[in-house]
Amino acid sequence: MSGAVGRQLRFQDCLDLLICVFAVGLTSWLYRAVVKRPDSGWPGEWILQLSVTAITCWLAVVASDRDWGGGLRLWMDRFFSAVGLSLVVLYGLAYFFYMGPTPWPIVVAGSAIGIALIALRRRFSAALAKEPGGILLLGFDSIAAAVAAPLRERIMGVLDDNPARVSAEFPFLGDLSQLGEAVAARRPSRIIVNDKKWRSRIPARQLLDLRYSGIVVESGPDLYESILCRVSWDHLDPLDLLFQSSSGGSRAAAAFQAIYTNLIGLGLLLILSPVLIVTTVLVGLFSGSVPVETLECLGLQGTPFKLVRFRTRRPDGEFSRIGRMICRLHLVNMPQLINVVRGEMALFGPPPVRTRFAERLRQLLPIYSQRFAVKPGILGWSQVNLRSCEPAPDETLRLEYDLYYVKQESPSLDLDIFVRTILGVPASYPHIPAAGQLR
Repeated sequence: MSGAVGRQLRFQDCLDLLICVFAVGLTSWLYRAVVKRPDSGWPGEWILQLSVTAITCWLAVVASDRDWGGGLRLWMDRFFSAVGLSLVVLYGLAYFFYMGPTPWPIVVAGSAIGIALIALRRRFSAALAKEPGGILLLGFDSIAAAVAAPLRERIMGVLDDNPARVSAEFPFLGDLSQLGEAVAARRPSRIIVNDKKWRSRIPARQLLDLRYSGIVVESGPDLYESILCRVSWDHLDPLDLLFQSSSGGSRAAAAFQAIYTNLIGLGLLLILSPVLIVTTVLVGLFSGSVPVETLECLGLQGTPFKLVRFRTRRPDGEFSRIGRMICRLHLVNMPQLINVVRGEMALFGPPPVRTRFAERLRQLLPIYSQRFAVKPGILGWSQVNLRSCEPAPDETLRLEYDLYYVKQESPSLDLDIFVRTILGVPASYPHIPAAGQLR
């Protein structure tokens, strides 16, 4: 079986390489036709340049994980990796061997077309190989209840030692010791393990044998994260963030984010400075008080800083007329660009929290401190998904989105947040309650 899988993977890799060669070759032909590039160094040097570009694009796909259903952000990360790797290799060859580099439009467009074609091929292959069976749940807790809504039609049954916990919507198949009989009778294609105490009731070897037989065995929290784009705070251990493979919290990711955050923030501050000045004058004239207020919030690693924003309320606590207007125009947080330029905030990240509220939430939720592993942001994953929630969302729900950003932090996620903010499109299911509750 493993040999067949290996041959299939090698065939897919070879097919992906051919796709990259085709994409880079097509882009090169179009570029030469439009730009009328002279034929100096043709064909030897030109073929070498295109070969390097195609191979580095292919390596960016092969080197990444094999979760081909990872969505747009995963493929955008592969695109950035392909372009970056190609430029480094090509300009390295140009420096050491005096080989002319491939024009950057070919590198960018060729990588984009190649990865897009591979994504389409992978999605088509996944559709042809769609799992025929259903899902068997081992244990029915808050995680299972949360993922049951989007997966209701595929769930064929639940095994749990406490029948009272299982929703009446799903067939109860017995306790955890009856896993073998349930698999033989129902023939599921996927088993989701939700019960935290499953090790005392189910031999690990039994689940491993089921996995080797072709059944996908997955933990409930992982499925919860992949479907809802949130992290179950009640099931998260700090070690999960310590040993994660994503770039969130790494020095390289933080440094890269700091560069483009500061540059974009400074550019926006210069471009929007006329609006900022006019709004400041209007707030000062019509409110009769200082137009800008500061709030003490916690930033990166829990460091306090003074958040700057427009004053919208009168001394009695009621909204002023100009305050209501700038709230409707979404201008209240514009002065936070100053915090971005000063390095206290980022353009993208969890929303800033006032110090006294953050300290109280730290006492109630020990995992809450992990949201300060990155800088707070003007735009963020929780802001995108919860802005339309009425009434105000549970703080645990906001925390789950913030922890997802901390785990998955990447330039492509920031771009996803920006696009969804502009289009007003949430990413998942904000109406589904958080897996845990405040205690």
